[in-house]
Parts: sequence; C-alpha cells; structure tokens
Amino acid sequence: MTHVDIDSTRPVLLRTVLAAVVAAACSGPAEPEYAPPEYVDCAVFDDSRTSPYVLPFPVGQRMRVTRTFTHYLPSNGGVGLYAIDIEMPIGSPVHAIRAGVVVAIEERFSDADHADYHENWVMIRHADGTVARYIHITTNGALVDLNQTVAQGQRIALSGNSGASFGPHLHFDVQTCGPNLPPAYNALPCGMTRPLSFRNTERHSCGLIPGKTYRAEPFEASSTDRRAG
Repeated sequence: MTHVDIDSTRPVLLRTVLAAVVAAACSGPAEPEYAPPEYVDCAVFDDSRTSPYVLPFPVGQRMRVTRTFTHYLPSNGGVGLYAIDIEMPIGSPVHAIRAGVVVAIEERFSDADHADYHENWVMIRHADGTVARYIHITTNGALVDLNQTVAQGQRIALSGNSGASFGPHLHFDVQTCGPNLPPAYNALPCGMTRPLSFRNTERHSCGLIPGKTYRAEPFEASSTDRRAG
C-alpha cells in the first residue's frame, strides 16, 4: 500500500491555489468584444496586414484612439464616417500614413483659438487621387512645404489643439478627392471618406477600436510608396 504524507503536500497545494487566485485577480473581467455601429459594414475594410496605410505617429510609440465612427451622422450622406481621432499632446510628431504630394497647408491659428474653421492642417494627395487630411495641428506646426513630395512615415507636422477641438488630438481621414477647404471641408462627392486599416500594428478587421491603445511597429514601404516618396 502506498502512503501519502498529506502534511507534506499542503504547501504545494496552497501555492497552487494562491497562484490561481492571483492570476484571476490580475487578469480582471474579460474585455467585451467590440461591436461597431449597425451602419458600418466591416466588409469594406482592407485586410490590415496588406493595407496601404501606416499609423500617423512614430514607430515604437503607443497612442490611444478616442473616436472613430461616431463622427458620422446618418443624415449627412456618409461624410466623416471613417475619420479617426487619436489623443496626442501638443507638439507630438505626426507622420504621413501614405506617400504623396502636399496640396494644402494651414498653420496660422493658435491652439487656444477654438473657433470653427480655425483648424490648422496639412493635406496630402496620394497617387490614387485620394487626399489625407491631418487636422488640429499646432501653430506653425507644418513641417513640409506646399507641393513637396513626402514619403510614407515621414514626419509632416506637430499635433495641436487648434479650431473646433475638444482637447489636444489629431483628427485624420482620407477623402475620395480634394482638397476640400473650409467652409466646404466635407463637400460631396470628394468629402466621402475611405475606410482605413493599418499594416504596422496589431491585426484588426473593422478599423481601429475607440478607447484602445495601438503601438506603431516597424514597416517596409510598399513599392508604390517608395516611388511616390
């Protein structure tokens, strides 16, 4: 007959139980699955692994997305549906999500001037005719010149809090064509925004998730972006 020394097994059992309790406490409740608004069709997004876009901040940094599809109102024809807000302290570097040519710059307004249409911005036209808009940059925050060709991932501006802004952040989107300038920021048909996914961060299937923090990973520019840049 085999005899088991119960007293000798108690420390091991106790450590096992304690480890399980600590692990459960640290993991917290399961994060609920994100459900986009019912008017968003996730099928229109490119596979993030092969997307032509990269995140608009430096490789190695983490930034929190604060707003995505809620820019959209069902009554406005889709304007702003795929715009993204990222929380950024004033003066943070903004990088080009795709290569192109600078087609519009505004940088004269103060970060303390929160009047509508007093946003500072840089707009870049891509090879396919779409236009990326980087809005709310700081006073004199443009780091590129009009008609300059920029490479994907190039630093193009410093973020700010100019114009109709709820706090320091970067608002960016890609419009079908343009540039659309104030007061016709979102004039159709050019004002229709494009769905955006990003190949240099964790995989995502329906755009970035508001409230989530993303890390910009190293990337290799596509052949199109190398030619454009």
